[in-house]
Amino acid sequence: MKRKTSPEGRNILEQVRSVGPFIEASLTVTRKRCGRPQCRCAQEGPIHQTALLTWKERTVTHTLYVPVDMREEVQTWVDNWKLLRRLIGQMSQAQREFLLQQKKTRKSS
Repeated sequence: MKRKTSPEGRNILEQVRSVGPFIEASLTVTRKRCGRPQCRCAQEGPIHQTALLTWKERTVTHTLYVPVDMREEVQTWVDNWKLLRRLIGQMSQAQREFLLQQKKTRKSS
């Protein structure tokens, strides 16, 4: 069965195909004290940065620590999810317009 869509829809599908790994979550980088009494942050030293990935499953929020060396990569995954979500919305709109155009074409023939 041939998949039907408009040229705009085909363009969106090509963009979807080029999206890399993605993750439906939020990445936040915050500063906090680690709690170890001998650490430099316990007194007046610089406070540590920590990156946390947060997502929901049903109604439960989950949080996962992201190691420093993976922060950039994980941020790319989060950005890819946002792009994919936007492309899904655009594809839905393109398909609605395609259906409306098909309906008009069939009525006039």
